Amino acid sequence: MIRRRQSVLNAQKKWDRYAKGIPSVLTGTSIAKAMLIPRADEIIRLLGIGPGKSYLDIGCGTAAYARLLSTRANAPPPVTVDLSRKSLPNMIAWPEKLPFTADSFDCVTALHFVRRFEDDVVEAFASELARILAPGGAAIVLEFGPVKSRKLNLLHKHLLSAGCSEVELRGWGRLGALFAEKGFVSIELLELGPYVLPPIPRTAMLMKKR
Repeated sequence: MIRRRQSVLNAQKKWDRYAKGIPSVLTGTSIAKAMLIPRADEIIRLLGIGPGKSYLDIGCGTAAYARLLSTRANAPPPVTVDLSRKSLPNMIAWPEKLPFTADSFDCVTALHFVRRFEDDVVEAFASELARILAPGGAAIVLEFGPVKSRKLNLLHKHLLSAGCSEVELRGWGRLGALFAEKGFVSIELLELGPYVLPPIPRTAMLMKKR
């Protein structure tokens, strides 16, 4: 259960109003998304995105990067899910209850999405990912991670707070534990850097379903 559900909604609405004044080149283009999440071809290869493969992007923002991936891979357009209608997703959903039947998607991305949720929500989200992935499917979860400096972590949380009621920075051990024993045959730590903007470490995981 999301204990701060209303605060999450309020934070998202506040960000939606603020984002209206930001040039689209900084928020919506595939070029900007590629700066945030590099190595598109590697993500395509790892997930197996391609013709005939169903692809879901969760927390899509403007979905520019997801569309970049599907276009580059010659795949069908992605299905997109977010918390807000501002980003014009295909549907609105909460992470602990995704509106899809079991085994619906071959490929899933959740990029810079889970930092706004508590551990129990992320754990429920992990179960949902395993449920909606088709046999042989794969998912990538990417999120900003912590550093050793407490002061830097506080600064990073402040910089990343737009659209979030609170920010959780999770490293590989903590994030991996939330996705463990949820039905994935393997969970692998990925290195998708370097990251141009912002220069904050990320934790990236590849989950595969038997």
